[in-house]
Order: sequence, then C-alpha cells, then structure tokens
Amino acid sequence: MAVSTEKLRNIALIGGQGTGKTSLAEAMLYQAKIINKMGNVRQGNTVSDYDDIEKRKGFSIYPSLLHLMWQDYKINLLDTPGFADFVEKIIPILKVVETALLVISPSMVASSETRRVWRYTAKEKVPSLIFVNKLDEEKLDFTQLIKKIEDEFTISCLPLQLPLTQNGDFYGLIDLLRLKAKIYEDGKVKAVQIPQKLQGKVEELRKKLVETAAETDDALIEKYLGEGGLSQSEIKKGLRDGMVKGSFIPLLYGSAVKDIGIDLLLDTIVDVLPSPLCQEAEKKGQSAFVFQTLSEPHLGELSLFRVHSGILSSGSSVYNSTKKREEKIGQIYLMQGDSREEVSQIASGDIGAVVKLKDTDTGDTFSTKENPMVFPSLEFPQPTTSIALKPKGQKDEQKMSTVLARLVKVDPLLKVEVDKESGQTILSGRGEVHLEIMRERLKNEFNVEVETSKPKVPYRETITTAAEAQGRYKRQTGGHGQYGDTWLRIQPLGRGEGFRFVDKIKGGTVPSRFIPAVEKGVKGALEKGILASYPIVDIEVTLFDGSYHSVDSSDIAFQIAASMGFKKALQEAKPIILEPIAEVEVEVPDEFMGETSGNLNSRRGRILEVEPFGGRQRIKAHVPLAEIHGYSTSLRSITQGEGTFAKKFSHYERAPDEVAQKIIAMAQAEKP
Repeated sequence: MAVSTEKLRNIALIGGQGTGKTSLAEAMLYQAKIINKMGNVRQGNTVSDYDDIEKRKGFSIYPSLLHLMWQDYKINLLDTPGFADFVEKIIPILKVVETALLVISPSMVASSETRRVWRYTAKEKVPSLIFVNKLDEEKLDFTQLIKKIEDEFTISCLPLQLPLTQNGDFYGLIDLLRLKAKIYEDGKVKAVQIPQKLQGKVEELRKKLVETAAETDDALIEKYLGEGGLSQSEIKKGLRDGMVKGSFIPLLYGSAVKDIGIDLLLDTIVDVLPSPLCQEAEKKGQSAFVFQTLSEPHLGELSLFRVHSGILSSGSSVYNSTKKREEKIGQIYLMQGDSREEVSQIASGDIGAVVKLKDTDTGDTFSTKENPMVFPSLEFPQPTTSIALKPKGQKDEQKMSTVLARLVKVDPLLKVEVDKESGQTILSGRGEVHLEIMRERLKNEFNVEVETSKPKVPYRETITTAAEAQGRYKRQTGGHGQYGDTWLRIQPLGRGEGFRFVDKIKGGTVPSRFIPAVEKGVKGALEKGILASYPIVDIEVTLFDGSYHSVDSSDIAFQIAASMGFKKALQEAKPIILEPIAEVEVEVPDEFMGETSGNLNSRRGRILEVEPFGGRQRIKAHVPLAEIHGYSTSLRSITQGEGTFAKKFSHYERAPDEVAQKIIAMAQAEKP
C-alpha cells in the first residue's frame, strides 16, 4: 500500500460527543470497501471503538487509527474522543495530521466539547474543514446554519456543496466544485441534472467558490480577472492554499449513518486537502514522532508514530533523541482499529505502529545520532479530579503499582502519586467518568481490585499569637545522664512564609555545638500539630536562653528538650487549622451562570471575577480544596454537559471554626 508522500492525507476526526465521528469513519471505510457492512456505535461493532469499555459505554475513550485507499490516495484517519473527560487526547493527534475534520450536527453546533477541540485546533493552526453530519434528522435553513457556525467559531465558511431538500427533507447534494448533482436513495447513489430552479443559486455559490480560490494567489487573480474563470486544477490548488493559510474553512454536508455525501467527502479529501508536503518544518535525515501508546493484551505496548522525514524500517536501529538512547525497531504495523497488518517500513509522511520499544514513551522523537532533533514536547492540562486507591488484598497490593504505571503510560491525562503525608495512592484524571473507567480497567483487564475513597485533604496548623516556654530534659541512668535545657519564643509569620529558626543565645548558655540539635528538635515537632496532627507552618521559633551540663548534655538531649519546649509554647499560642484553597476557573453558557454561581457558593467558594465571552461566562473563584471533590460531575449536571473547569492550588487560609471543629473531631476519631 506504499504511496508517494504527495498522495498521503492525514486527517483527525474531531468534535464533541454525539456528533457522529465514529459513524463517519465507519461510512468512509464502507465507501472504500474496507468493510462490507457499516457497524453501529450502539451495537458496539464499529472498527474504531473496539475496546470493551468503549463498546459498553457507547463512546470513544482512546484515539483510533484507521486507513483506506481512495482514487490511489492513502487516507489515514485518527478518530478522536469527544466525551468531556477525554477531549484533551486530541492534543498529540493534532501534531501528526495536516487536516482536522470537524464533525458537527445541526442540533448541537457548538457544544462545550466541540469548542474545546476547536480551540486546540486553532492553537495548533491545523488546516480544517467542517462536515455537517446528521442532515437527515431535521429540517434546516442552511443559510442560518452557516451563519450560526461562523458566529460560534468566529470563522469564514466556504460551502463546497448545496444540499437538495424536498419539503425540508434532505435527499441529495449539488457538488459546487465539480458542478454535479447526486441523490441518495435506499443506499444507492444516482447522478442527476441540477434542478432548474436552483441554477441561479448554484451559479452564485460557484462564483463565490472560484473567487475565493483565486484570491489565494496573485497569478490566479490575474487569470480570473483576465479570462473570467479558472481551470479545475487551479480551483483545487487555490482552495488548498487558502485552507492551509486559514483564510476560510470548507464546509460539506451529509449523513454518516445513511451513507449520504460520504463519496463526495472522500473526493474532496484527495482533491483539496493538503498532503504532508505542505509542512515546512526543517527536517534533517530521518525523523519520526511517537504520538500515542496503546496496550494490547496479547502483544504488549504499541507505539503509534508519524514519520516526518526518511523511512522507518523494521529491524533497524534509531536514536531516541528525547531520551538520548539507541532504540531497536521491531515489527511495524499499519493499524485498522485493533487489526494489524505487518509491513516492512513506513515512509515519510505516513503513520504506523511499532511493538515493544524498550525506552520510548509518548512524545519522544526518533532521529539519527549524527543529526539529532527533538520535536516540541506534549503539554497536557492538569487533572481536575482525584481518588485514593487501596488494594483489597495482598496480591492486589503487589500488582497495583505496576499496573497503574502501565495505565499512565498509555493515558497521558492520568497521574499517579503516593502522597508522602497521608501514604495514600492518589489517582488523578480529567473527571469522575475517567477515573471510574480506569478502575474498571484495573479490575477487568488486570484482575486488580481496589477500594476508593476521597483523598485526604492536606490541612495545616499554625499559631495566631506569640508565646514562650521552657523545654527541659533531664535523665539519670546510673552512668552518664542526659541533660538539655531550652527557652523558646514562637510567633506567627505571614501566610506562606513557612518556618524560620532564630538563634538569639548570648553568653554561651547553650553551646553553639548544640544549636543545630535544637533546630532539629523543633523541626521534628513541626511535623504534627496539637489540634489534629497536621504539619505546623508559618511560624518563627527563637532560641533565646537555656542551660547545659558539661558531662550529661548531648545532641539528643537538646533535640528532646527543644521538642518539649516547642509543644508547651504551642499550647499558649492559640493554634488554628488552615485549609488549602484552590483557584478554580469555570466556563459555562450564559443561561447556567446563576446556578453555577450558587453551586460554587454552596461549596464555600468566593467568586473573584466574571468575564463574559461569546455567549459564555468565565468564572474565577477561590474554593476550599475539601469542597472540590465530585465537582466535575456536579458541574456537568448543572450545565447539561456544557460546563468545564480547571483548578490549581492557590494558598492556605484559616478554616472557619465550625469546619475546624469537624476536622479536629475526625482526627481524634482516627487515632488508634
């Protein structure tokens, strides 16, 4: 199936959940005779969604790589997830394609997820076209539809087709590029004459199309003005150049489920969309980029890669310039969902998969050691939701960390860490659904059963006033005794200042050799406060007096004495509980502003700023971290799936008295 780079097309299918991306991929494979019957998402038998959980849930979780031939052109399709928790998996996909095909449906032109994928696409400046799917499901005003699309995405659309309708029902298309009409009935396609009553409209739209193509190049404008027209190849070149520059977004129509307009979409892909040759990045010798890692039950890890220059061959050695290590290339495959076709090599511009790489991760670059190059690293958003995992049995405990490491490797939106303070294993992701699916995967695929709980909130303790106390440790054991005597003064520091130790000893009442032991004793005592055993912060401790014994004093004696004195002073310094505060940024449509604000207030949130933009509101707020758990599900419910949020740690502040009392009571209850 090797083709020249010029005859390659790499396309990301993007859009929100429910727009029909997977169904469109299925229809394209059917048109190309890769499959003899189209699968259905609801029935769980599509080529893209082959994962058991994807079949059960009815939506994509991982990007899926497909390929087909059309008019001697090879088209690589990357079907991306549209569900809210998995949208960001589009990020590496946009690095390896020349075009993004945005799939929308008339009933949900710009859902929250669709806006998010569009923002990523615009940021990467990936040339795009729009396919309006599900035209068979409702009666439409196409002029109004185009205006709505342009307003929602702040773009200029260029329709390449005019839908044929009868009493509002969609049944065919007029191809404005080729000036042909087709009707689709009972799975059959028939070429027909362009209806006489639409000739005027067709001429108007065709003129706009040709003028738009001409405006992309001075030579084309000159010819168009001089001769009044352009050749078909010149129109295609002008449209391609305009797409690459981002001057306009071509727009096509159809119905994936009814197989309407899919042939014209494929024709447009090969005639108008750019090839890998459009990328002008400097290339030295051999280069490839690993953009995704898959875990196959019987094969191990599969690394999906895009060759940017040169050829990647099975059995060859390459230089992982990201890790600065040699890597042996094993078997290479072309992917069709979970089906694989072994090939000997992948040429420049093409996409393939390789098994069992030793030192390679998602985001790594292959090149030659003589001419090393590294593609920009992948940047993913921070997780928004976390759960604590605890293995149910000893066998699960042994396997859990290994399996979690594998899951993180194939899913860059996941994060696993062991909280040093609480000892909990924390799994973080982009939402409750994301984490629940990972828990299912642990159980079903790896036979690891876990219990889940809320992560413990990292509260802190501090003081509100100054205090002094003596810490004196004296012990006689028959031989040498132990003696240490310290006087400490403690006082609060500003929030976030941490800990400061001050030595104010005069006259050698505590010898200088014991001062570090005093500081060490205080630091040890900081680890557990007296209210709820949380670490103590934002405090200055001054050693200002004490005494020693020439024989019995030692480092350990002064450590113990300092710890005793510090705890005594703490009792008098009016200690309080501090709670961590997150900075939360929420985006919701205007109509959900009131309920979203109310929900934030109910979580003890403090709204800092509200910024309107494009029919939506961006809310910045400070919310106690303890109140964030479960927020992604709550927000999705409030906003009918349209709301999104991000969070990051901001600062600590005093917990309200009633909250502090609950924290203290819980800590007391947990004591053995």
